[in-house]
Amino acid sequence: MTSVNVIYQSRKGNTRKVAEAIAQACGVKAIDINEPSQLGDTDLLFIGMGVYAGRPDASVMDYLDNLPAGKIRGAALFSTSATGRDRTELAVNLLEHKHITVYPKHLLLKGKFLWMNKGMPDEAELEKARQFAREVLDSFAG
Repeated sequence: MTSVNVIYQSRKGNTRKVAEAIAQACGVKAIDINEPSQLGDTDLLFIGMGVYAGRPDASVMDYLDNLPAGKIRGAALFSTSATGRDRTELAVNLLEHKHITVYPKHLLLKGKFLWMNKGMPDEAELEKARQFAREVLDSFAG
């Protein structure tokens, strides 16, 4: 594995916390998709998204749609959601259409929304994120 990046979109900070935990486990810096940055050739791209009203934020889908084909070898998806439902299938379809290998297991952690899931993601959830990162890294390295 030569190049790993972690990108994320976060409205309330939940997904940012998870992205930072994953980035820490990978030894890189998490990148907010709303900040100007250029991704070069990437062996593994962790992609974080918040789920709102049952869908990934439109900014994530736009970002993924504009990823240059052939520059990203593999991707692993993680999301936060107050409802606890994995809604990453649209992102998976878009990435696979670009011939990017998507890690089959997605990480979904509870995010705080209004009164729901207060205090989430907590340290135990962030440890799950770090473990997910190590698992994915091992899988893509092998």
